[in-house]
Amino acid sequence: MSHAINLRALGVAVVFLPTVLGTTAAHADSGESSSAADLHKPSGQISTRAAVGHYSKLVQKTSKKNYTNTKNEIARCTAQTAGMTCMINKTASATRTIDAGFGMTYNGVASSLSISKAKTQSVSVTCSAKVGKGHSLVAYPIGTRYKYKIEKHITTPIDYKTDTSGWKYAFDPSPAKVSCTVI
Repeated sequence: MSHAINLRALGVAVVFLPTVLGTTAAHADSGESSSAADLHKPSGQISTRAAVGHYSKLVQKTSKKNYTNTKNEIARCTAQTAGMTCMINKTASATRTIDAGFGMTYNGVASSLSISKAKTQSVSVTCSAKVGKGHSLVAYPIGTRYKYKIEKHITTPIDYKTDTSGWKYAFDPSPAKVSCTVI
């Protein structure tokens, strides 16, 4: 039995349908209670009240050129006798280091810093020094050291959040610069 009232006869083009108390057919099988928000979304679909997404970017970037990376030894010559002259003349591989995370990949950080994505850099090493017995001539790569933070932005159906990482670092070795020291 329909309780629709047609007011067209009165010159009004609105149709009123009364609400039936109880669960609707769409919710009758689930056995779950419905909230007011659930009544406005199609059954089995996620609410689309707001766009959902995230992105991260580098912030507070600084760089230091001609930085010697002493954590990345690329060649060594150790003296076996007193007064020996150590010579290093070779091509070596220096490691490119990039701190990622916080929503950014290694490649994403490399792109943001405009540096190569390759994990290593071929470096030409030529140095010599008089070294005492048991001591070594060590070569380290020179390059650009970057310091930065990663800022993460997240949009959910409920709110918008930002968060910032602690300090992160990257090292981009130069192909033609090394630092040699006796240790």
